[in-house]
Amino acid sequence: MTGIIKTNFSSCLALIIAVVFLASCVQGDLYAHIDSDGYIPDQKEIIEAADWSVAETFEIDIRQNEFRPTIIHLLQGEPYIMLVENRDDVDHFLVAKDFFKTTAIRKIQTQTEKISGVNLIGINLKPGEVKEIHFVPVRDGWYDFEGGQGIGIFATDLYYSPLNRGTVQGMIGSFVVEE
Repeated sequence: MTGIIKTNFSSCLALIIAVVFLASCVQGDLYAHIDSDGYIPDQKEIIEAADWSVAETFEIDIRQNEFRPTIIHLLQGEPYIMLVENRDDVDHFLVAKDFFKTTAIRKIQTQTEKISGVNLIGINLKPGEVKEIHFVPVRDGWYDFEGGQGIGIFATDLYYSPLNRGTVQGMIGSFVVEE
């Protein structure tokens, strides 16, 4: 009996290590399918109805393991272009799943690619990298976001980085969407 328990434990431990290793290799942005449950269903119509010529642009800088600014005020139904810049010498991520679930995302633009037709969970930024997110907030509310340093482990609704400084050391912020 003891041999069976040891074998099962060893097998489970090996499987967990393999999953954690593979998941930790995720260094890109995190997306959900456009028709994922919990996200805004009519994003295409909202994006097409927005006047992008008057979209307000704002920037979030990541520097010395902090977001600047930490609180961003937005108006519901207005188009925005958010520039997120990593001004540190290490990779950082910004995760705002609850916020992104309540927005219509037009596109995500980097120096090398343009991505559209996805729902966003979070973004990963290499040192010196800037990413643009074009979006329209659809629901009012207060939505927290969290950052971390280094690569993260992302599985379903769980995200974790062993170097995460988020709520422990203040790498957090909030989007405030008003009517």
